[in-house]
Amino acid sequence: MKNEIFLDNLQLLPDPIKQLVLSVGDGVDLPESVRIVTGDLGWPVALVKLGDTFVHTNSLMDPWDEAKRWAETLDYKDVMVSFIYGCGFGYPLLEYAKRKKPYTETIIFERNIDLFYAMLSRIDMRPLLKDQSVHVVLGDIQQMRAQLEEIITADFLLRATKPASFFTWLAHRNEKEGYLEIHDWIWNTLELHLSSVGNSVHDTLVGMYNTLDNVDRVLDSISLSSLRGAFAGKPALIVANGPSLDKNIDALVQATGKSIVLTAESALRPCLRRNIRPDAVCVTERTPNVYHIHFEHEHFPKELVLVGLTLMDPRIPQRFPGPWVPVFRKGESTGKWIQQCIADDLEGLHGGGSSAHLAFEFALWLGANPVIFVGQDLAFGPNKTTHSRLSAYSEDYLAEQVQWLQSQPTYSVPGVNGERVLTTKTWYEFKTWFEQQISLHPETRFIDATEGGAYIQGTELMTLREAIETFCHEPLPMDLYHRVITMNHASSDLDRQGKYGALLTRIRQLRDQFHQLADAADEDIRNCQLVERACLLHEKYPGTVLPPFIETLFQKSANAFRKYAVDEFIVPFTQQIIFAMHKKINDVGEVDTVERLKSVTTLQGQMIRDIQQICRLVEQHFDLAEKRVISRTTIKE
Repeated sequence: MKNEIFLDNLQLLPDPIKQLVLSVGDGVDLPESVRIVTGDLGWPVALVKLGDTFVHTNSLMDPWDEAKRWAETLDYKDVMVSFIYGCGFGYPLLEYAKRKKPYTETIIFERNIDLFYAMLSRIDMRPLLKDQSVHVVLGDIQQMRAQLEEIITADFLLRATKPASFFTWLAHRNEKEGYLEIHDWIWNTLELHLSSVGNSVHDTLVGMYNTLDNVDRVLDSISLSSLRGAFAGKPALIVANGPSLDKNIDALVQATGKSIVLTAESALRPCLRRNIRPDAVCVTERTPNVYHIHFEHEHFPKELVLVGLTLMDPRIPQRFPGPWVPVFRKGESTGKWIQQCIADDLEGLHGGGSSAHLAFEFALWLGANPVIFVGQDLAFGPNKTTHSRLSAYSEDYLAEQVQWLQSQPTYSVPGVNGERVLTTKTWYEFKTWFEQQISLHPETRFIDATEGGAYIQGTELMTLREAIETFCHEPLPMDLYHRVITMNHASSDLDRQGKYGALLTRIRQLRDQFHQLADAADEDIRNCQLVERACLLHEKYPGTVLPPFIETLFQKSANAFRKYAVDEFIVPFTQQIIFAMHKKINDVGEVDTVERLKSVTTLQGQMIRDIQQICRLVEQHFDLAEKRVISRTTIKE
């Protein structure tokens, strides 16, 4: 006999959640880990197996009254995003649905797929599941991660500046530890997403100019795609500049020639001081400081390969005697349009937030296995040391930077030796990034041979000598340097002319787009001014009613920002102000009074004026970029 309640609920779920639910079993009435009993008033209540015992999910006396009392304790007004931990067998969610505001986007996290299945089979959840602003995330963290990718859009992030979190009673009473882990994970995920919103307009322009200035060297270098899988199954060492590097750096010499040794730019100097030649140094930063600190006064062996983002300071590849493997940052649209004009393929790497992240990604790109971390403390060392004593950070001129780092708020996290160690927010984000990436590559072994610092989930712990003895047996048939220089990567004059021509055409197109957007902002600003004037008149004459067209204008103004946030090549310059102003708009809350209408409209108008100013500024910079490219080519104008 068909379970109509289950089928009605099931059809309202998105396909990925539907498949997870159906994985419980075909035609199963209830999973073995869940039982159903009837409460005093005839309502079904689940008994769910937790450990060796079964625990009831709701009150046996009156689950609806219990759910109502829970729902009445929650915040609803002005909450833009809600996270609810645990389904509570449905009753609390349905009471929540009666009270939630239409503007509140809600994500419900449920770890127990069996319990969710049982809820769908006994409770009519359609009032909740029909709401398009409600999302269910189901299963373990790995399964949740894939589901969240579809939910965390740019619009969601704009609203997530004002979130709230709630535990259903079952989740709080019996599964608090597991859901707190999910809570920490989701907040870290949001922080990583929000931190990826982008750099300032200045930094974005610096990256654009650097990439344009690097075009000549990019055209003369091999492509990233030509190295994919080039060292499949070979060990790779990722050498960072943590304080533990001083313990075991001398062991690295035993790995050279028998593995791919990739260093962060700040770890290069310690290696060279110990006569250790890495295969490559990795660079991600665009700022001039990286050049001045790590490259300006150093002498490099010609066999050292540079693996760097195309947006780095052009003086680095110009000064570098060895070959460069240029890497376009994946997902970074300012580099993407340049790549589309000058590259033969669109391969790239994300680059993470540090040069060690880039080294990690490059090792995986090469097909390396295992990947071995060295000097990757991601935490303070003894006496709050921050870096290797052999690095530039031991110099007096960087003392202020080190002191600033030491003054940052600290967090206690598990260390590799079982003790707690202190880390910073930035290092913790770096650690989280590694952990998320590691979880995506179950086919690869990850060894932490740092011998200190924070524990990175998903890694096996070894000393560096153990790792080298275990994995670095045989000399490589060919090292990275010889692999790179034997590839033909010369660009013909005709090919170069064509790519520079395409680049100039694209620069002009983007300049014109910014000009058009700046002009379009005038109407949006006028609409905001009309709404503000109507609010001021209402303040002067309190008995008057705002005319209906004001609501239409307000909604138009509320969505005006979208035209500046649609094109992926425009967004890097506008998204910072859009996110910053939406944080302020969200803080005002629900627009249910004329006073709030005026406050929000004023913020909307300021946002559009700021965007207009940015568009005018960027238009001028594209004019300069055009002249800069022309000066480097022989294209006739």
